[in-house]
Amino acid sequence: MQTRIGRRCWAQLPWVLAGLLLAGVAAASTATLELVIDLGTEITAGRFDPTRDAVGVRGGGPPLSWQRSVPARPDAASGAGAAVWRVRLHFEGVPEGGRTLAYKFKIERPGRLDDGWEPGRNRSLALVPGAQTLARAYGSEADAPPPQRTGHIERIAPQPSAFVSPREVQVWLPPGYATALARRYPVLYLHDGQNVFDALAVGAEWQVDETAQRLVQAGAVAPFIVVAVASNDDRFRDQTPLPGTAGPRATEGGGAAAYGRYLVQELKPLIDARYRTQPGRDSTAVGGSSLGGLVSMWLLLQHGDAFGAGLVVSPAVWWADNAIVAQVAAAPATTPVPRLWLDVGLDEGHGTLDGARRLRAALQARGWAPAYLEQPGAGHDEAAWAARVESMLRFLYGPPSR
Repeated sequence: MQTRIGRRCWAQLPWVLAGLLLAGVAAASTATLELVIDLGTEITAGRFDPTRDAVGVRGGGPPLSWQRSVPARPDAASGAGAAVWRVRLHFEGVPEGGRTLAYKFKIERPGRLDDGWEPGRNRSLALVPGAQTLARAYGSEADAPPPQRTGHIERIAPQPSAFVSPREVQVWLPPGYATALARRYPVLYLHDGQNVFDALAVGAEWQVDETAQRLVQAGAVAPFIVVAVASNDDRFRDQTPLPGTAGPRATEGGGAAAYGRYLVQELKPLIDARYRTQPGRDSTAVGGSSLGGLVSMWLLLQHGDAFGAGLVVSPAVWWADNAIVAQVAAAPATTPVPRLWLDVGLDEGHGTLDGARRLRAALQARGWAPAYLEQPGAGHDEAAWAARVESMLRFLYGPPSR
């Protein structure tokens, strides 16, 4: 991978990032969504008391968040029983092609903060620019939008591994791959690959395929390959370098060494043999969000000979008492210097924001200053990460800054 925004341009970095973000805004619009919630069944069953309870909606992407509800209001036309409630939401920055919105209704009961979630998995809908209305009963299954997959994506069935449990891998190939037979391509490996190209797994996605397809076709970035590595029930083990120090899943952690060997010794050779890649470290990047951001940073420390760049997105620096910060500081002087994108949303909570700032300071202290972004209004979810994908890809594969 050639350095596109890089080592000689750090002094210009704030202006570079501003330009990257503005480039993404131009293709976005606004959307208004009215949700109509029928609580008749809940009232009949005694699970909702209109004189005491309220209902709202939570989800991914401002004005929604998973931490607090946007309250609905009783529909005056529904009468004294208040069986129908309405909430109107306004979304900024919706891509012209639309995006998938993950959401859930939640009954708010006095003194019971964790109660009232709509049963089952997250619901999803196709959010498009303009105005739309969705009416359904609380607890009902909404019709999920069809998966949106753009470009040529191949699936590699789960393969036996000496290091990790089998998992599916998906490979997005850039426009022109089938005809430019003499060309070889840099590769971006992304964790939690089931959320990278479509919303089937969690009701929301990163939209990497749509964004990459658009940028490559416009000539805004050099063509590249994306390898999306699915996670499974072993995610906490695979994506954490050490066991945790608190929480119900703390003891599951500490398997990143095995996961790293899987990526470097098994998956990467398979990809390099099957596709026309540029296999060197300077052409190989790794990335992910949350625990995926944590393990991406760790992989750059431990496998710098394989991965030369990384997307460290909303990293779970807090895991194991910020151990990754100490690991950055203690990395040997011989550790290859990576090109780094580090970001965090300002609505992710003080713990995540403080962790990102600690990690940035540790990187700067050893001369590894990352491209750094604190995104206003962004939470810890796929919608927030999807909104930053264009900037990430321009950072890795865009033209040199002027």
